[in-house]
This record gives sequence, structure tokens and C-alpha cells, in this order.
Amino acid sequence: MSNNNESNKSIKREVMEWAFVLVFSIVITFIVKSNVFAMPMILESSMENTVFEGERIFEYKLNYLFKEPERGDIIILDKYEESKGIIHNTYTDAKETLDTMLGQGKKRYLIKRVVGIPGDLIDIKDGYLYVNGEKVEEDYIKEQGETHPGAFSLPIKVPENKVFVLGDNREVSLDSRDLGPIDFKQVKGKVLYRIWPIDKIGSLY
Repeated sequence: MSNNNESNKSIKREVMEWAFVLVFSIVITFIVKSNVFAMPMILESSMENTVFEGERIFEYKLNYLFKEPERGDIIILDKYEESKGIIHNTYTDAKETLDTMLGQGKKRYLIKRVVGIPGDLIDIKDGYLYVNGEKVEEDYIKEQGETHPGAFSLPIKVPENKVFVLGDNREVSLDSRDLGPIDFKQVKGKVLYRIWPIDKIGSLY
């Protein structure tokens, strides 16, 4: 009987140890995914022809820890709220993952290109972007031409601690034309590489 009890205790101890390792691994995974880097799948067409729906990218979340976003940066932003620290970011990311698995998720993260930084005067005329009165040559956009006007009237001067973002597929993109300038604290990370599909792996710059 004594041997059976010891055996049962040993099995329970092993199960508890494995459960702890599993929970610890999941927590560490979410901390890294929420605060260091992520490899999300593109779920929208607003950045064509730079990245396409179904492709995967590498997002580095520490890029703006000591520097500000620059014109031309491709970023991931949260359209609902600002960053509030490691614990909050991890909780938000875990909840977003669970809601998505349950079919209750709402699309909160967007991929966009920074076209204006603090102090820039942004305007769009006949489908062309103007920054500080200068027409910008954009060889990365899907199609040059008329774009939807959005809710915010242009021209607009980008306030301090904010950026103006646009999608490369201007016809369908939800961006600063509708959301207004994006606060630095809404910026989650910089997109550096495309990592899927295999034949298109490489830098996006």
C-alpha cells in the first residue's frame, strides 16, 4: 500500500511540474509576443503592393523604446488605446488571442506607413501626397490617383508626439484620414521583414 501511495504522489508531483512548466511557457510566450517581437499574419489588403493578405511579417516592438518613428517606417498600431506597460500589453494581447479563438475578436491592430512626423504639414491633392508643400514620389503605393477623403480635413499639421499614417493601398485603407494623427503610445512596433511566403522572405525597405 505504501508503495502505491508513493507512486501516486510521484505521478501527481510530475503532473504538477509539467503543468507549471506549460503555464510558465505560455506566460513567457505572451510576454515576448506582446513586448519584444511578433510574427503576425497580414489580415488586410490596405498595404498592397508592399505586403499582401495572408503573408507573415516580423514586427520588432522595442524599436521605438529610445527613438521616434520616422517617415517611411512601416508600423503596427493599436487603433483603440495607448500602450500602458508590460503587464497591460501582455493581458491585452492574451485577451485578443482568446477572443479571436472564440470568434469574438475585434480588429484593433493595423499595419500602416508613416508619412508625417511632428511638425509636418500633410496634404493630399488629386491622389498625390504633399509633405510641407513638397510632392512626395511614392513608388510603393498600389495605384496613384484619387483616394477617399476621410473624416479629417486636409491639410493638417501633425501635432507633437504623433504621426500621420497612410496605407499603401489608398483606396481601401483605414488610416489617419479617418483616425487622425496616431499617438506615439499607440505604435506597437516597426515592421522589418516579410518572413512568409518563403520565396518572398526579406526586408521591406
